Amino acid sequence: MAGLRDFLYLDVAKLHSFVSQIQGGLISEVSEKLKQLGGLSAGLNVGVSPLSGKVDTSKGKETERQHTIQLTDPVYFDVVYRHLTNEQQLSDITAASLQTREKLDVGQFVELRGFAEPPVVESWIERLLSMFTFFEKHAKSLIAMQPQGKGRTAPAISIQQTKQFKTIVDLLVDYINMARKDPGKQYICITADKQAFNVWSGLISDYIVASLQANLPADVRIFGRVERLLKEDETWKIVDLALFNQTAQANQLLTALNGFNTIMSQKPLSENDFQVQHPDIIISPIAIYR
Repeated sequence: MAGLRDFLYLDVAKLHSFVSQIQGGLISEVSEKLKQLGGLSAGLNVGVSPLSGKVDTSKGKETERQHTIQLTDPVYFDVVYRHLTNEQQLSDITAASLQTREKLDVGQFVELRGFAEPPVVESWIERLLSMFTFFEKHAKSLIAMQPQGKGRTAPAISIQQTKQFKTIVDLLVDYINMARKDPGKQYICITADKQAFNVWSGLISDYIVASLQANLPADVRIFGRVERLLKEDETWKIVDLALFNQTAQANQLLTALNGFNTIMSQKPLSENDFQVQHPDIIISPIAIYR
């Protein structure tokens, strides 16, 4: 039972391709014959009622039955995983050092255990809308709670600004959804204790098995291939907010909303949430499971 996997993501297209290469084709089902010595008749008592009976040990009868096993995608995963393990082509990079990272190659099969956050873009938008909705609902109370005087740290927002900010929120959300570098993927970040870098993965929606928002954050295992190794001083932006044509207004909005961060008990919204930076790596995922 310890080997059972609870899949959150499974790229079946890659699995079918790999299994076909390993086995020379994709086997969809297996027929199996089972032989059994002995029959139920007079002789030695066996079983518990209502399935009790007697085994005929004198005649030594042999019975045969046949059944067909339908192969499923988790079975294909096991075929690929076992093959790579036996061929020593799978590297565990959990708690890997920078020296280990430098030895990785693009296309290499890797796995790691780590803590996965929900998809960054979707979570960012959800937090933005949640914080703004919270402010809209409690604007008067929040404005009254802001520190007064020259030394105040929380930015002031007037009620008159809320309509303007609502327009900026709508524009910003639409821009983010349109300006993704890989619009068909949901990017998650996986971190591991004592690991010198983070791992990012772009998930294709069609292969998400279970709701990521409902199941993440969580400790998971990820299995896939190295897709990108960022060079020193390289930054790979999932969304580039610097290209937003109303950057000044957006920054004012985020600064204002982040001023209520302590009340909301959420981390500040930042453009860095969309950035993958050296020494982080990007893995093309085949499976994510618990």
